[in-house]
Amino acid sequence: SCSETIPQLPTLENLLNIFISNSQIEKAFLFDVISKIYVATDSSPVDMQSYELCCDMIDVVIDVSCIYGLGDQIDTTAFDTMSCSTIRLNNNTILFLKEVNKVLALVCILREENFEYEGLIDYNFGCFRKAIEKVFEVRAMSRNLRQAIAPPQPCVGGGE
Repeated sequence: SCSETIPQLPTLENLLNIFISNSQIEKAFLFDVISKIYVATDSSPVDMQSYELCCDMIDVVIDVSCIYGLGDQIDTTAFDTMSCSTIRLNNNTILFLKEVNKVLALVCILREENFEYEGLIDYNFGCFRKAIEKVFEVRAMSRNLRQAIAPPQPCVGGGE
């Protein structure tokens, strides 16, 4: 199951729910930018057209970054801490992408009139990014702790 693969999934969903409700966003996906699989989304239903739009946006951002943004840096990813993009669609909808870390990006769908609060969205995104960092720090610390206190494995064979 997905929750076994990503044990912090309920926490990520909760963080996304808080983010969208405080930012007047319709839908938010947390994507693995390499596979373009969403790691988490808010609790509202997912429709395939929205998901595909968000995947296409990741492709556009990566393509433009590779062509225009990397300069002479050949061995780097197309995303960095400043990666963000906004696309206005002709149906008064905005697609909004912000990089969370080297492998995760937040892609949101919102109505154009709610994008007037871009400063609020940016502030809330900063809080969201810090919370995501904490979630993964706690996971790494608990994994290291489990490894440190794991009982020694018995030797196999050759015993007296």
